Amino acid sequence: MIHATTHAGAEGALYERTVPVRRIGPRTLNVLIGVELLLLLSALAWALLYLLPPATPLAAPTDLRPVVDAIRDRLSGAVADPLVPVGNGHSARASNLRGFRVDGNVYYYYVEGAKNFDPLSRGVIGQDEVEILLREESGERTFVIYRVY
Repeated sequence: MIHATTHAGAEGALYERTVPVRRIGPRTLNVLIGVELLLLLSALAWALLYLLPPATPLAAPTDLRPVVDAIRDRLSGAVADPLVPVGNGHSARASNLRGFRVDGNVYYYYVEGAKNFDPLSRGVIGQDEVEILLREESGERTFVIYRVY
C-alpha cells in the first residue's frame, strides 16, 4: 500500500506560465567560437614570438672546434698574434681587433671580464648585427665567438 499526499500549491504549479529563455542561434555560436579561436591563436603567436629563445646558430658546436682551438692558441701565445696599438696606451691582439679567418669565414671573439677591442665591444656594430655562435667556458678564460651578418 502506498500513501501519497498532494499539496494544494503543487496543483497550482502545473498551470503556472513559464517565461521562455532566449537562446543564441547557430550563427551567433559560430561567431563566438571564431572570436575565441582568434584570441587563443593570437595569444599563442605572442607567446611564440616573445617567449622563445633567439634563433639557434647556423653552426653546430662540433663545427666550431677548430675556431675554439684557434682562439685558445691565440690567447695562450702558441700562435703568433701581434699586438696592435689601439690608443691611450692600450694594445690588443690583431685577432681580437679584426677577427680571423677559418675555412673562409671571419670569426670574432671577446673575452668576458677583460678589456676587448672587437667590433661588438667597441660599439662599431650592434647586437642585432651579429650571430652569437658559442660561449666557451671550459678553459681558464670564458670567451664568446660570433660572426657578423
